[in-house]
Amino acid sequence: MNTSTQPIICCGFTPCVQRILEFGLIKKGAVNRAKSVTLAIGGKGANTARMVHQLGQEVLLLGFSGGPNGALLEKMLGDEGVTFRHVQTQGETRICQTLVEDGHSETTELVEEMPPLHADEWLRMVELLEELDLTNSIVTVSGKLPAGAPIDAYAQIAQRVTKAGGKLILDAPGEPMLAALKYNPFLLKINDVELQQALGGEDLIDGCRTLIERGAQSVLITRGSRSALYMDTEQTLELIPPKIQAVNAVGSGDAVTAGIAVALAQRHSLHEMLIQGIACGAANALNLVSGTLLMEDVALLRRKVQISKFSGA
Repeated sequence: MNTSTQPIICCGFTPCVQRILEFGLIKKGAVNRAKSVTLAIGGKGANTARMVHQLGQEVLLLGFSGGPNGALLEKMLGDEGVTFRHVQTQGETRICQTLVEDGHSETTELVEEMPPLHADEWLRMVELLEELDLTNSIVTVSGKLPAGAPIDAYAQIAQRVTKAGGKLILDAPGEPMLAALKYNPFLLKINDVELQQALGGEDLIDGCRTLIERGAQSVLITRGSRSALYMDTEQTLELIPPKIQAVNAVGSGDAVTAGIAVALAQRHSLHEMLIQGIACGAANALNLVSGTLLMEDVALLRRKVQISKFSGA
């Protein structure tokens, strides 16, 4: 295995402190008492960075942090061994809640939005990005933009990465994602809901073609426990994830991104890269704390991912 020693750079601009509450059964309109509360790290970019680190690859997380919640987030990331370079914000780092019910594979998410950035805070993030050597880098960009960031923020990053000969994996929705496509990201990884929101009524195949026509080098559309679809200019592949008993699927999309980024850094083949991504997505869902990968789970599930040319059925 030929492994890059250059850290994977993960951009996650809306991190959070995550509270995971377990219940026997949640009753709407009634008092619900949690059986347990677990404090964890949340946010798509932060989870991606954590799982890159768990897979044995050096990683650098870029993001924003503010207030006592931000200080707690910084400490938790440091305790896990994740290097976090951040811009200090006037707004407080958010807290989000995951509600888990016994015997239910689906979870309920209570999401607090990040406070809007002040005018100079995004400019400081740009300065931080300009300090990095992006030559031949692998960069992931994950999640929604915080309010106050420019709509072309991801396009700015994509332009820098492409100009430096790096590879960008973009896992983000909406207009900021569409604006970045002209700078030819290596892979656009979104889910089927995000595809529909971005392009309207197009089906999976037509939607992928449209995204490639707009500039993406390749596209991966995930659909939860259903098959995923990969497309580039030469081929269309279907990936069937292994069947599992999910505990908490939050962060599984981020696990796919992390698995692909690490496989890319390790110079795996395309098929191996995609298989590892899908296996990591399933492995994450086996754990209560999102953004958690156990190597033995990934190794087992990798052998159970099915990949084939898309038949159109």
